[in-house]
Amino acid sequence: MNEQRPDSGYFRPDHYLKYPIVLKSADGSIITDVSGNEYLDFSAIMGAVNCGHNVPQINKRLIEQVSSVWTSNFFATEIQLEAISRINAILPQNMSLAALYSTGAEAIEFALRFARAATGRNRIVSFKDHFHGKTLGTMHLVQHFPDCYGPVPESYRTVIDSDGSDDPAVIEAYLNSLPVDDVAAVIFEPVVGYSGPRLLHPGFLKTVREFCDKHNIVMIADEILTGFHRCEGFFCSDQGNIKPDVIVFGKGLGNGFPISGVACVEPLLKYLNNALPGSTFAGNSLACAAACGVLEFMQQHDFPEKTSMLETAFYEYFTQPRFESYGIKVDGKGGLLSISFEDPALNQVPEIYLQLLQDGVITSHTQKSIRVSPPLTIGITEFKRGLDIIGNCLDKFCAR
Repeated sequence: MNEQRPDSGYFRPDHYLKYPIVLKSADGSIITDVSGNEYLDFSAIMGAVNCGHNVPQINKRLIEQVSSVWTSNFFATEIQLEAISRINAILPQNMSLAALYSTGAEAIEFALRFARAATGRNRIVSFKDHFHGKTLGTMHLVQHFPDCYGPVPESYRTVIDSDGSDDPAVIEAYLNSLPVDDVAAVIFEPVVGYSGPRLLHPGFLKTVREFCDKHNIVMIADEILTGFHRCEGFFCSDQGNIKPDVIVFGKGLGNGFPISGVACVEPLLKYLNNALPGSTFAGNSLACAAACGVLEFMQQHDFPEKTSMLETAFYEYFTQPRFESYGIKVDGKGGLLSISFEDPALNQVPEIYLQLLQDGVITSHTQKSIRVSPPLTIGITEFKRGLDIIGNCLDKFCAR
């Protein structure tokens, strides 16, 4: 691979060290850089490009809208009304779209305001490893954050730090120790994404639902990363009778174009105006055109089958006897998967990530895990080729 790091004069802290390539084009599951090198996309731009890159059907909707109206703020547009109708059609029963935004953090901020408006309470309960954004309000929902975010107002949030345990009994004990009279909402990721991916205990959602029901607390599912077939169905938190009060979504809805949204159960809609849902670019026509193209495309293709196929192939590959001595753990669901080292002493994730980049596979990573989240439209042959490249890379590092 030919490294190119042109000096654009733009301050980008350590990005060139992590991502020493400059992208030029992308198609399907293949990304090409300015030097003509091709990479297999196992990141989908942080899990956003669920339909694959450069989809003609989605492009067509955007191109048509470009020559019309781009944004309209408080005025409705034809394409916006179509997007709202299409989104409402795929929401869980008894839920309606409450607001559209551009980014996930914006939508989370609105969901928090919404919960406060609906309950008249202040405190937000979150979980240590569940990530919800990088604004001042959303970053304070995690346990640790950079100094620039400053101290957390005591009345703002409580972060449950259960040492990684999602056991219902442990979570229930933490929840029951809270000052419930001031708790407005409990927020969580149905599959831990940014800090994983990692599956939650099967009883986690039920425990949270029962706690919220008992104390009239709003249950918020952050499906920004897990939604739109990335894990299971359009929304994986909608399981049987365990339904959240609010679902926040984004990423996959725009297939790379910035759009996000918040949906809620119908009894909460009466509090909508008190939550200040507006934003300058919320529901802009270009974003709505992208969303319409995505939802059309998804309805015409069997995404549940594709997602299941990726999950099966991933687990079958990395549970081979060949990997037993490497001390790795595989986790996640659907097209949101991870490889991590069980022994911290063997952790070489940043180095493995850079080697994979050299070998022609773009993944994403934390300090502890390699994330595998390809476009959900990737062919099974391409996907297995990428798994082979990752497996061979692990052979090199773990045999040392």
